[in-house]
Amino acid sequence: MEDYPLVYRCAIVVKPLQPFLDWLYKIESDNDQTLTELQQDSNIYLLPDFEQAADIEKAVDKYIKANYAGIFTHELSEWYLDPALYPKISYPSFLEWFDMTTHTMIYDTVKGSIEKE
Repeated sequence: MEDYPLVYRCAIVVKPLQPFLDWLYKIESDNDQTLTELQQDSNIYLLPDFEQAADIEKAVDKYIKANYAGIFTHELSEWYLDPALYPKISYPSFLEWFDMTTHTMIYDTVKGSIEKE
């Protein structure tokens, strides 16, 4: 059995929801992408390791509340770089625009260091 090292981070998978797709359609009315297609290869964000927190879910929520604007902007900038096209960014709108799943056990199956850009 292969032994994979644990990466001391949590992660969230951020999947766009219907308001995100509506925003894309508003900018490009001829865009024919479906929500299913949009969600097929969602972004994953590494978070601090919250394994020692008394309540991991609350710790992740607190982190997301403090960092949602950067994630929201990053998701928008994957499509358009002009901030004039962006909607008003707020925590409630972030929760409406994206579905998130949290993962606390991250294993590295690749030998060697992780490269960052």
